[in-house]
Amino acid sequence: MYLEEAEDEPYDPLFLPLSKCEPKLRGRGFLRRMGDVLRFPWLSNKSPEDVEALHQRLLPSFAGRCVENNDYLSLQEILKHMDIDDRDYDGNTAMHRACEIGNTSMVLQLLGLGATYQITNRFGYTPLHLAIKNKHYDTIKFLIQHGATVTQHPVRMAMDLIKAVRAKDYRLVYAWHLAGTDMNQRDYNGQTALHVAVEKRNELMVSKLLQCGASPEIADIWGRTAASEARKNNLHDILVLFNLPI
Repeated sequence: MYLEEAEDEPYDPLFLPLSKCEPKLRGRGFLRRMGDVLRFPWLSNKSPEDVEALHQRLLPSFAGRCVENNDYLSLQEILKHMDIDDRDYDGNTAMHRACEIGNTSMVLQLLGLGATYQITNRFGYTPLHLAIKNKHYDTIKFLIQHGATVTQHPVRMAMDLIKAVRAKDYRLVYAWHLAGTDMNQRDYNGQTALHVAVEKRNELMVSKLLQCGASPEIADIWGRTAASEARKNNLHDILVLFNLPI
C-alpha cells in the first residue's frame, strides 16, 4: 500500500527507506523517482522485449539495494518480477547482500521466501563467507543453525586464516571458528595459522587459536611444527601455552 504523499525526509533515490525499523511506505514522490531510474532515454528506440530484458538484468541490483536499506516491502514487490536467487553483475544474490551487512532478520525473511545460501558469486564467495569476512557473528550462527557450511577450498581457507593472523585480526579468526572452520588447514607450504602466530611471537593469537582447536603438532612441508619452532626460538611463554617443557 502506498501513501498519497510521503513525509519529506532526506533519502537516497534508490530504495532508501522513508522510516526505520517500521513498515516502509511509498508515496508518489518515490514512484516518480523510480520511474526516472527505469526510463532511460537511450532505450527509446529499443523494442519492448529488449527493454524488458534490460530491466530484468537490473532487478537483482535493485533487490540488493532494498536489502541494504532493510526495505522488505519494496523487496517483496521486486521479487514478484524476478527469482529470489537471481544474481547481479558480481554474482551476488539478495542473500549475499543480507549476509554481507549482517542483517539477520532479512536473512530469515529471505529463507522464508525460498532463498538459498550456498550460491557463490563471481569471486567464489557464498553468503556465509561474506558474513565471516565482515565478522557478523549472529548471522554466522544463524546460517550454521540452518545448515550452511563453509565450502571454500581448504588451501584458500588456510590462506585467509593466515592473513587474519598476520593482521592480528582476532575477531576474524573467531568468525572463522564460529563457522566451524578447521583451524588446522594448511597453505601450499603446509603452514597453519598457528605456525604464523608463533613466527610472529603473538602469544595472544596463539592462545586464541588453541582455544579454537588449533594443534601445535601439525608439520609443514619441511617437517616443522609450531611447537618445534617455539622450542627452537626459546619462546618460553608460548611453550607454556602448548603445555610443553621449557
